[in-house]
Amino acid sequence: MSTLTSITTNILLLFGLVLLLNQGNRVRLKKALRTDLFYGVIIGFITVIIMLNAWEMQEGVFFDTRSVMIGATALFFSGGTAIIAAIIASIFRIFSGGPGTFVGVLTILSSLGVGMLWRHYVSRKWKFNNLLQYYVFGLIIHIVMLATFLLLPSPTNIKTIQQLGPIIILTYPLATMFLCLAIKNHDERVKAHQMIEFSEKRYRSLINNSDVGIIQFNTDGIIELTNEAFASMLHTTKKDLIGLNMMTLPNQDVVKALKECLNGNNSLFEGMYQSVLSFHIFPVRTRFSPIIQDGAITGGIGIIENLTKEYEHQEQLKNLRLTDSLTKLRNRLAFDQLLNSFTIKDNHLPLTIITCDINMFRIINTSFGYDVGNQVLITIANYLKDYIENENPYVFRIEGDQFVLLLSNTDHNDAEKISLELKRGINNFESFDFSINTSFGYYTIDSSDESLTKGFNKAEKDLQTKKIYDDSSISKKTIDVIMTTLFAKSKRERDHSERVSQLSRRIAKDYKNSPSFVNRVTLAAKLHDIGKINISNDVLDKTEKLSNDEYKHIKNHPESGYRILSAVPEYAQIANIVLAHHERPDGKGYPQGLSHNDIPLEARIIAVADAFDAMVNDRPYRSKLTTLEALEELKSNQGTQFDKDIVEAFIKTFQKPSNS
Repeated sequence: MSTLTSITTNILLLFGLVLLLNQGNRVRLKKALRTDLFYGVIIGFITVIIMLNAWEMQEGVFFDTRSVMIGATALFFSGGTAIIAAIIASIFRIFSGGPGTFVGVLTILSSLGVGMLWRHYVSRKWKFNNLLQYYVFGLIIHIVMLATFLLLPSPTNIKTIQQLGPIIILTYPLATMFLCLAIKNHDERVKAHQMIEFSEKRYRSLINNSDVGIIQFNTDGIIELTNEAFASMLHTTKKDLIGLNMMTLPNQDVVKALKECLNGNNSLFEGMYQSVLSFHIFPVRTRFSPIIQDGAITGGIGIIENLTKEYEHQEQLKNLRLTDSLTKLRNRLAFDQLLNSFTIKDNHLPLTIITCDINMFRIINTSFGYDVGNQVLITIANYLKDYIENENPYVFRIEGDQFVLLLSNTDHNDAEKISLELKRGINNFESFDFSINTSFGYYTIDSSDESLTKGFNKAEKDLQTKKIYDDSSISKKTIDVIMTTLFAKSKRERDHSERVSQLSRRIAKDYKNSPSFVNRVTLAAKLHDIGKINISNDVLDKTEKLSNDEYKHIKNHPESGYRILSAVPEYAQIANIVLAHHERPDGKGYPQGLSHNDIPLEARIIAVADAFDAMVNDRPYRSKLTTLEALEELKSNQGTQFDKDIVEAFIKTFQKPSNS
């Protein structure tokens, strides 16, 4: 019984020392000082302590649990650690001396060997219960240990095996199994602790480095954790936020969402929020989620997004949708929204709506190009904005060439005065080679009972009435401006138009002596090249052969002239004549490919006069022909390029003195 008691005491000492090692192991793991040398020395000295408390069967023959310690060390620690521990234990056993020294050292080394072999060849492949593995491992170590007892002097060896064998086989494998489980469980706890620490670091790193605000709060709504992003949003510090009771916030929508979260539901707050610490106001989206542990709500987490950029982007999109891209004024959509939403109040009255329309704007686009037309619109828009800058911000471009102004505290007399000033100001623009003529209409609302829509309709009606009187005189002036611009641009075109007009007049007078017909031919001949207004001098005066694109551009001038002239009702007939002055009787002319009598008579007359004048005058690309050569050219192309009757009439009238 004394032998069993001594062995049991030694086993308990072994476990006590291992527990101390485990506590130290956790600290060492935290400090990252786990090295072969350190643990080898520690375990070696633990083994020495165990050996110091051994049971001495006879002088020089000791029994203890060193085999359990060294075997478990070889199984769980590195080979270097196990070898160092075995060396220390062996040195101490040699130092202790006695007849059992060799067997004692051999027990240490055999336990080391079995442990290392088991670790490399069995443990990694073992798929069964760990209890069974560790018990079998302990059993093998101690069968080998009993075998080493045979090396003791005889008959001590047999006696020792008989006396201690059953006890060792009964207790040591169990001790080995429990020690291995203790070490295994400890290692798993250490790894789990390391994982928790790593997760916490990652969690805190994620919180601190996140672009969104993050808070953690308890069941009372008190903030326990936050990050710099949230503090930055509120223009405050983390220190000021920790401990803040969100249940006392003045924003009741936030408090409502917080309470819903603490009742176990995900909740959302989105809108403008003012910080109670810095009073900074900004748009946020906050998602609250409860923290539930073991079925109980222990607090919650808030994820806060700063929506300032998103709101700014939405506002930009809204402004783009309601802004005219060319003039930067508010557009028709914005005006329609205003009509539907604007409430007339007494402090607006009298409220005046002024409408403005550019007369003959289509002619400007057609004659001078859309770039010039766009510049006209931009210039007028800036002028209108500057004029009313100190009065009211409501200026709209509601159609291509129409603008609307909304002026509060402006009566009927002021509206008339403003309209006249704006009209004169736009007419006197010096940015262009032509005058810009506009018509203005207005209506003044004197009662808040009237609707803005009704007022706009009356202003539109006033505008259309005034345009009737403006257009009849302005349209003709616009044509004159275009011809003046063309003639200023090219003296050759001016002289050519005058000569063609006189030649056509001579033909018309002799061919069909009707004053209205003659006047129509004379005017159409003078305007026949008006479509060249948007052709550059570089092309008109080019001495080399025209490129395909340049020739195509030149051939478009009858159509351009038609579009310009057809915009003026008084010039409708003239427009059709100008359109057809390059048609041919054989149908090979342009732009419509008309033939014979489908071509207006006036256009056939102008075609002959135009060609003759071109031939007898120098052109950039060729020298002039003589009169005789030009007449012969007409004769040779009569019936194909030129009307035969008109050529004959022209030759006859040409030989007579001019009666013009």
